[in-house]
Amino acid sequence: MQYQAVVRKFGPAEEVVGIERAELPPLARDKVRVRLLARSINPSDIITISGAYAGRSTLPFIPGFEAFGVVEECGEEVCGPSPGLRVLPVRSAGGWQEFKDTDPNWCLRVPDALSDFEAATSYVNPMTAWLMLHQKIGLKSGMSIAINAAASSIGSILIGMANAVGVEPIAIVRSEASLARLRGRLEAVIIDKAENDLAAGLAGRHGLDAVLDCVGGPRASVLADALKPGGHFLHYGLLSGESIPPAFWASHPDIAFSYCHLREWVHSEAIDDVQRAYSEVAAQIAAGVIATEVREVFPLERVGEALRAALPFRTGGKVLLA
Repeated sequence: MQYQAVVRKFGPAEEVVGIERAELPPLARDKVRVRLLARSINPSDIITISGAYAGRSTLPFIPGFEAFGVVEECGEEVCGPSPGLRVLPVRSAGGWQEFKDTDPNWCLRVPDALSDFEAATSYVNPMTAWLMLHQKIGLKSGMSIAINAAASSIGSILIGMANAVGVEPIAIVRSEASLARLRGRLEAVIIDKAENDLAAGLAGRHGLDAVLDCVGGPRASVLADALKPGGHFLHYGLLSGESIPPAFWASHPDIAFSYCHLREWVHSEAIDDVQRAYSEVAAQIAAGVIATEVREVFPLERVGEALRAALPFRTGGKVLLA
């Protein structure tokens, strides 16, 4: 028997995620069974539970895109992974349960240098940050970039990765508390509380190579105004709850605009390329270049309490299920 967090109807996660007990099925000959030890609660999980991606989610389902564990058992036809191997099973949800049967070819190898909690937070945000900086905008020394929601978990990772190549981003935050979290790490920080704060803060900083936006809404246009011709606007979230207004594109015809979705990249790449990228990210975590703060940890069977602690998402660290 195992505990599973199950979604049987779409809706608010705190209301529709239930904990159930289920028998372990026989292991398929071509699968590995991973004993999951720690799991993150991420915005992508909550969005999926809400039904926003209902077209690619079949009810009932077990959520959880980011989970760490060890190989417990291998099917008869499996070559390569062996019991005891530390892995992140990727390319599918199903992390919010005690065991996950999965494709051995899509188990990323986790180095021993990472703790269980570091491993459980080493995929979604760090890999998204790596993808944006190194694959999308081609980050290199001398570039000038701006990052909003800079005190968030992914914002902190973006700053660490940028610093590692000699780039100090312009960080945009919404509160004094967020500013305090960044104090000592950056010189250029804009507090964007009121309507004109962002424009005032960016005045004189025009000619940026790239902006990384996870807020959306009308402030996207203010950010884009600071780009140089041909500069890259990378959009990867809607923390404001507002879409980028239609006028944005007409008023910024000379910028390069793109979205970033880790899932699409992982599903389009060969596993060896994903593993190489993950190994780079894991090495930066092990070296302390980037880190994810963990705020609270709950046992899986208390997933309801964990969701109430995690939502709404805010600065101050991740909530994990262990």
